[in-house]
Amino acid sequence: MQKILYLIRKEFLQVFRDKAMLGIIFVAPIIQLILLGYAITTDIKHIPLAVCDLDNSSESRELIRGFKHSGYFNIKYNDRNKNKIAEYLDAGKATIVICIPADFSKNLQRNLKTNIQILVDGVDTNSSLIAMGYANEIIQSYTSKKIMESFQSKPKLARKIHFVEPEINVWYNPNLEAKNYMVPGIVVLLLTIVTMILTSMGIVREKEIGTLEQLMVTPIKPYQMMIGKTVPFAVLGFFEVFFALTVAKLWYNIPIVGNLVLLAMFAIVFMFTTLGLGIFVSTNSKTQQQALFLSWFILIFAILMSGFLFPIENMPKSMQYLSYLNPVRYFITVVRELFLKGSGLANLWQQGVIMLIFSTLIITLSSIRFQKRIR
Repeated sequence: MQKILYLIRKEFLQVFRDKAMLGIIFVAPIIQLILLGYAITTDIKHIPLAVCDLDNSSESRELIRGFKHSGYFNIKYNDRNKNKIAEYLDAGKATIVICIPADFSKNLQRNLKTNIQILVDGVDTNSSLIAMGYANEIIQSYTSKKIMESFQSKPKLARKIHFVEPEINVWYNPNLEAKNYMVPGIVVLLLTIVTMILTSMGIVREKEIGTLEQLMVTPIKPYQMMIGKTVPFAVLGFFEVFFALTVAKLWYNIPIVGNLVLLAMFAIVFMFTTLGLGIFVSTNSKTQQQALFLSWFILIFAILMSGFLFPIENMPKSMQYLSYLNPVRYFITVVRELFLKGSGLANLWQQGVIMLIFSTLIITLSSIRFQKRIR
């Protein structure tokens, strides 16, 4: 046990003497939490809008005010020349164009059907779909208002019409803020990066400076060396999780309603996977640059296939099946459920079992390969 403690102490000293590693441990998490928490968002606001009002009536201006005060659109252009519509979209000056026909107000007053043309720049599919949804909602709200006004002048007809009004209650994230969904994913990302990259680079650094060979001729056994190399990075990983939780609570004001002890238990299981991957990378790398490149290659797959940025349900079936091989997928689900829903072990045990299987397999295979390399 004393040998392992000496190795752990030695590893901590090396980490805090390495400026590059200090940057990864302390500077990178701050940048990622602050920038990614605001930059990665599914909220679409301030959409550039061009309006072509051919009617120029009080009704059409009222509809335009609905877009202006919605908070989703910025009216960049208001032009009555229909020939310029294509120019706004082609030049990227507007994402969406609303064209109100010349007979808009007359048709409303006569209770006749009227059409409003909506043109959308479909280059960014996700933003375009959301913009169309916002526009449709504003127009539908305006239409409902006009229908109610017409019924007020006809009380007898109004008594025969019954409207269905939905009562919407949003659970867990009442304000539908994207940061409440993204920041828990960033917590997982930080833990994965720190434990995997630092473990791989820490072991490879020993190869580069020649101290690994010196350790191999000492009475230290392979399993003691591996424990001494991984425990410091596990401790640093817990530090990153604690730091990320503090920022999420104090900076982003995200409610953490779940059991933190349960979160720590899942984090330990997950760290066995990332530490094992770090050992695996180190056994296949000769330099720290190679270790960093291979780690990022694995991380890109892990991030893209985890549901951190894109819902897994929206992926092709083949990619959805492939994502089952990604341990990060399960831990992100656990963290988000604990953060926002306060789910307990009864709801998360399946993810826990799968993570335990992954961690056991990966740490076992990595240990075998590590012992073969140092013998």
